[in-house]
Amino acid sequence: MKKILIYGDSNTWGDNFITGERIPEEKQWVNILRTKYGNKYQFFQEGLPGRIAGNEETIKTYKNGKDTFISTFRTNAPVDKIIIALGTNDLQIKYQKTKDKIIEDLLWYKKQIEESYADLEDQKKYFNDKKLPEIIYILPINFDYQDKASVIFDKESEEKRQQIIREFQKDKKLKTIVANDLELFDDGIHLNYQGHEQMASLVERFL
Repeated sequence: MKKILIYGDSNTWGDNFITGERIPEEKQWVNILRTKYGNKYQFFQEGLPGRIAGNEETIKTYKNGKDTFISTFRTNAPVDKIIIALGTNDLQIKYQKTKDKIIEDLLWYKKQIEESYADLEDQKKYFNDKKLPEIIYILPINFDYQDKASVIFDKESEEKRQQIIREFQKDKKLKTIVANDLELFDDGIHLNYQGHEQMASLVERFL
C-alpha cells in the first residue's frame, strides 16, 4: 500500500463556515479519496486551520507551517508521496507577504525533504527503499476577494495568487495541481461540500 502525506490548511482539515465546526468526515476531500482508493493508498491527513507556509504568525504560532513540518513528516514516514497544500493563508492582507517570499516558503518544503534524503541516516530510516517521495503542490486555491472575503483578501492577494501559479507552472520539474473556480461556503474562503468533491477529482486525476 502506498502512503501519501497531505500537509495543508483548513481546506485539508475540512472547515465548515456554516457551523463553525469540521465538516463530516465522509465529505472531506481526503476521505473521499480514501474511500475511493481503498487499500491502494493510505492517506495521512495533516491539515490545520490557518496554517501558513512560512513562519510569520506571531500570536498563534502553531499555525506556522515550517515549525511543524519536519516532525510531521518524520512521524508519518516513510511515505511515497507528499502533497503540500499551503499558500492561501500567506496571501492574507495582514501578512503583507510578497509573491517571491511565498514562493520561497513553498519551495522550502521540497528543499527540506531533499536535504533529509541526502543524509544517509535519515535516508535509511525515513525513506521507503531509499527513494525520494514524489512531492506535489496544490497551489493556493481561489477565494472571493471582491465580496465575501474582502476583509481578509484583496485584489493584490489575487494577483499574487495568479503570479505564484504561473511561476510554479514554468518549472517543469515541479508537480503542481491548480485549483481554480472551486465551490466555496458563503465566507468565500473555505471549500463547501461540492468544493471538496471537486478537489478530490483534481487530486484523483493527478494520482
